[in-house]
Amino acid sequence: MIRLAPVALFLCQAGGLALTCPDRSRGGEAQEGRVEGVKPKYATEKSGKDKVFTEMTMGIKIEGSDVMANFVRSMHPFLSIERMVARAGGTRQVTGPKKVRVENDEARVELRYDDENHEYDYTKGDPMPGAQDKLKQMLFFFAAGGKNYSLSAEGEYKSDDATQDHNGEAMDLIANAITRMPDKPVKEGDTYVKEFTGLRSEKNKKGKFAFKQSVKVEKIEEKDGKRVVTLASDLTGELKDAKDPSAEENWTKCEGKTKTRIEVETGRVLYSEGSGKVTGYFRNTAENGARQELTLTFSISGKLEVK
Repeated sequence: MIRLAPVALFLCQAGGLALTCPDRSRGGEAQEGRVEGVKPKYATEKSGKDKVFTEMTMGIKIEGSDVMANFVRSMHPFLSIERMVARAGGTRQVTGPKKVRVENDEARVELRYDDENHEYDYTKGDPMPGAQDKLKQMLFFFAAGGKNYSLSAEGEYKSDDATQDHNGEAMDLIANAITRMPDKPVKEGDTYVKEFTGLRSEKNKKGKFAFKQSVKVEKIEEKDGKRVVTLASDLTGELKDAKDPSAEENWTKCEGKTKTRIEVETGRVLYSEGSGKVTGYFRNTAENGARQELTLTFSISGKLEVK
């Protein structure tokens, strides 16, 4: 699960397949070429374990005045990550009412950290490295962490990580391709828009993301005798109620593209992918009149596929 500690103001923390549907006026006989409306939703009751492959890529870019950029980098070792790729094999399961667990059985992490390359292989049951090796502990966290979160049938998401901030929440929504479900049955080619407020904010602050998700029903098809819907979305967000009194200008925004495939009858996630970024900007004038500004960008992508 993506976890970001605070940093300064935001701190470091394809062609569709037409289905047939019954024509009531003809005694229930299927009419060829008609696309049946579906109302997809996520599974929320305990399920079996699906074998899955997952991948997550994350990058951190810090730009701005030397004084501010160096200050931010010194806040936490996490901010010296230039690029991280974690690939894992494991399981995904709905473990209880609206609760999801993605667990890694084995994983490999590749990390570009402080201008050096590092690799780490993990197998379930491996002990955590000792406290004296902070870098290996970080690699272990990415490899062994897995994901635990709440997910309602309609797509309301919340990480089990109580320390997660608004940046981490936005990155999770993108990387996990969390999609708000339609209010009524939809057909292939339909679009709808969902607007909602995030649940997370920076510690001791009130700012939360105002999200907008534009969704297209990209495909409805039958796979192994089951209807499957593909939903593609554009997610945008802007942090509200987060004006920093010391800033002449500050803002935090996110944007991402996602795609997810779901079994209509069961709500089982068969595939998901997402990529995007969260960007924070801060600008003010120092006491000596010098312009101080900082742009902190977290890029993120994720994928999950049932084997």
